[in-house]
Amino acid sequence: MLSYMIYVHAAGNLYILVRGWQSLEIIGRRRVWFAAMFLFAALTYPAIWKRIFTEGWMYEICYFVAYLWLVVVFYVFLILLAIDILRIILWVGNIKPAFIYRYYLRTKAIMFWAVSLLLLIILTSGYFNSHRPRATHITIPIEKNAGHLTSLRVALVSDIHLGQVNGRKMLARIVNTINERRPDIVVLVGDIFNGNPEPAVKKDMGAEFYRLQARYGAYFANGNHERYDSDRGTIAIDYLASRGIKPLLDTVALIDGSFYLAGRLDRSSSVRKTIPELLHDIDRRLPVILLDHQPYNLEEAEQAGVDLQLSGHTHYGQLFPLNYITSRIYEQDWGFLQKGKTKYYISCGAGTWGPPVRTAGYSEVVIIDLEFLTY
Repeated sequence: MLSYMIYVHAAGNLYILVRGWQSLEIIGRRRVWFAAMFLFAALTYPAIWKRIFTEGWMYEICYFVAYLWLVVVFYVFLILLAIDILRIILWVGNIKPAFIYRYYLRTKAIMFWAVSLLLLIILTSGYFNSHRPRATHITIPIEKNAGHLTSLRVALVSDIHLGQVNGRKMLARIVNTINERRPDIVVLVGDIFNGNPEPAVKKDMGAEFYRLQARYGAYFANGNHERYDSDRGTIAIDYLASRGIKPLLDTVALIDGSFYLAGRLDRSSSVRKTIPELLHDIDRRLPVILLDHQPYNLEEAEQAGVDLQLSGHTHYGQLFPLNYITSRIYEQDWGFLQKGKTKYYISCGAGTWGPPVRTAGYSEVVIIDLEFLTY
């Protein structure tokens, strides 16, 4: 799989390098500087995956450039593909605009800088969009009595992906956004770390979780990046617990005698329980909130009588137009859904996987006001 990804990465880079070299024909031999900078950026990704650098300042630079470069390759490839399709259409129609062919070398150079400017706008806006958490507010009625509670404010966060790209400053912004809304309970639904938790643990990025303010505390259900049956998953879960985040790993907690909070192991686990198995001992008269990282098979929660399921994982594609693919994969890839009496909210995530850029959705902290039945 890794070799396949590197081959695709190499092919995309080669296509862009050749087209860029052709576009800068007007500057002659000075194009070698463009090629040198391009090759440095292109080689950072295989350097990271082949572990040529594993730590230190060079590793940090290469890691950031490598994942930012993925966005560059993705969007430049799409732009050049669109340009090539247009060129084919003009060629088939034997259309030769004079303003292009009269000053062909200059026109190619202008196109190079136009594409570069468009790319800069995409990267800049996408970077700030991914690093400025915004609160999504939604009110959801629950048709059950919750003891002495008439309402409950839930702060939902997923997919922070703490690591080399999303660090402590990013988490601090997320915690500030949560605390400003004064939730009663905070729930984290997986992928808090970006695969290997060690960089985040080493820098104690999770110390920001100490600042969370919620009377019922904060709870966590793991995601595919915190696999329960792996050493990395164990490190991640233990570390979060040490920072005040209570894990719910195929377990259920009765909160204040008023509602149940159930957390499923991620579907990547081979030992996770079914929802009926997880909920078999609860009092069905009380509301049930289920945390399940990946929003597959949503009908299972409905059939099990869950009142509210909270999920993440999809990122809403993260990069436009990949959100059109996630909308095909998942029944609901972002936002609110109701099936029968069961409500769902799927978050597009508070952080990013890989590139620190988001052009689909935004860095989301979900504030859910639950209104319980009173009688």
